[in-house]
Amino acid sequence: MADNHPHVRGKMDIRAQNETFDLFWSLTKWGTIFVVLTLILMAIFLV
Repeated sequence: MADNHPHVRGKMDIRAQNETFDLFWSLTKWGTIFVVLTLILMAIFLV
């Protein structure tokens, strides 16, 4: 089935994939910052 449509490099629209990756990266970055700040505040106020 795949032989009917040969692959042409650079023809696929990847905007959706780029937007998803940007969202994932943003959530990962801010989630990590939030966890680190929470741990720092816990170390300061709970010890």
